[in-house]
Amino acid sequence: MYIYNIDMDKPRIRLEARQKDLMRQLSQVGPWMEGTLVSTTRFCGKGNCACRREAKFKHPVMFVTGKEDGKTVSLYIPRNREAEVRIWVKNYKKAKELMRAISDVQKQIVRLRE
Repeated sequence: MYIYNIDMDKPRIRLEARQKDLMRQLSQVGPWMEGTLVSTTRFCGKGNCACRREAKFKHPVMFVTGKEDGKTVSLYIPRNREAEVRIWVKNYKKAKELMRAISDVQKQIVRLRE
């Protein structure tokens, strides 16, 4: 007759509960975009703009930089999208954090060697 050892299952039950919680959190993360936000300033290119007359004056701009095909690329973010893109980049970092935590829990479950 097999006697079920409840003490051995406690770590697994705890880890599976943690895994389930992390998966729930991941499913609640909103839309995301991979990349790093970069804020800088630049000349706009309009000949009659103040940025052309005054060397100290430049327009604030935002880019998201990331890798595509092994090369670093920058994507210009229009001013009306900046707040939205900030949230997307933040969500990506949160999703990445959660995926890493889920992976760690999975490794711990495998190490139990039941």
